[in-house]
Amino acid sequence: MAEQSKEWIDDHTLRVMTYRSGAFTFTLGCSPNEALLNRIDDAQLRFNKTPTVPQIIDQIQDKVLVSSVYSTNTIEGGEFSEEETGQILHTAPKDIQKTAEKRLFNLKDALLWVNRHRNLKFEPTQGKPFLLADITQLHILVSQGLDDGHNPVGQFRDNEKWQKTYVGNAEHGGRYQPPKCLKDIEYLLQAWIEWLNSPAIINQHVIVRASLAHYYFELIHPFWDGNGRTGRLVEMLIYEQSGYRLSSSAIWHYYQKNIHEYFALFNHCRKQAKDKKDVPNQLFIDFVMDGMLQTINDLHDQCNQLIGILLYQGGLNNAKFNKIISERQFNTIMVMMGFSDIYTPAALLRNPQIKALYSNRTERTFYRDIESLINAGFLFEQEGKLLLAI
Repeated sequence: MAEQSKEWIDDHTLRVMTYRSGAFTFTLGCSPNEALLNRIDDAQLRFNKTPTVPQIIDQIQDKVLVSSVYSTNTIEGGEFSEEETGQILHTAPKDIQKTAEKRLFNLKDALLWVNRHRNLKFEPTQGKPFLLADITQLHILVSQGLDDGHNPVGQFRDNEKWQKTYVGNAEHGGRYQPPKCLKDIEYLLQAWIEWLNSPAIINQHVIVRASLAHYYFELIHPFWDGNGRTGRLVEMLIYEQSGYRLSSSAIWHYYQKNIHEYFALFNHCRKQAKDKKDVPNQLFIDFVMDGMLQTINDLHDQCNQLIGILLYQGGLNNAKFNKIISERQFNTIMVMMGFSDIYTPAALLRNPQIKALYSNRTERTFYRDIESLINAGFLFEQEGKLLLAI
């Protein structure tokens, strides 16, 4: 059996020899696109400066929470839609009985725990030390109270000699056998943290450091179950410690949408490193950078939409107060704001809620009110259908 040992090859590379699992190397292994990183930083900084209007912040935080829990749960084979996930997360905890539902609440608790470690300053190249205790705490949060068989909460895996653990499948680039025994896993995690907190890595751009932390955590695969969820939370924590607000978990939606590439890149980078290729981690870093820019731009769009709705509602209230529109017209718009479908004027009049508003009015009154709302700028007509002018 080999003796455990560590050797720094250069400032960015730590080579580890384990007891039973062979050699393992932590390395930067990429040449990040600085121009793209600057664009991402600029987008995140502008998002962090979004007006702190409670109606906007509360809605966007809730939307990101639901989307993030849905996405990370779906990556691991979760059965709920995003709408169902939202409904469950807004249910009283005492009413949750099923293990699958409890798993969602655990993820919510874990995200809220990470949010409490948020850095209010935007410091993308000034990392904070990562602790081994953070890993066990995150695994406890995602795993507590679940009937998942053999998965001791917060305890690292210790395979018997006859037990085989495999990660991945042929569809995503092949199967990989992670470190086998507790002695190797604990040694590798300590080395991983030493490397992650080393001077040359801790002040890498947060996207690079968080991505590589996630990547190497999954290669170590320290728990029997919950490694994917815990690894993404590790990544999220590093983002939050550098001021990457909300995008830190919102990027999981990008992973879920591109799930084949996400899984396949873990295998690709692992094989590149095994073959001693230059910059073996490059494609994974590029993938995450592209995803982060898309994620932050989506967050901007969501905020702008919410701001537009608030301004629209303000204008609507003002028009009613100044008698530019009637109470009936105001209520027509409020009903329409709750619709997911778009109606022609005739179909709108057949809607039960609108029909009730005009129960004592003629059809001509309805069409006159609609025309007035169009002239006042609250509605517009496109291809015969009525749209809110938000």
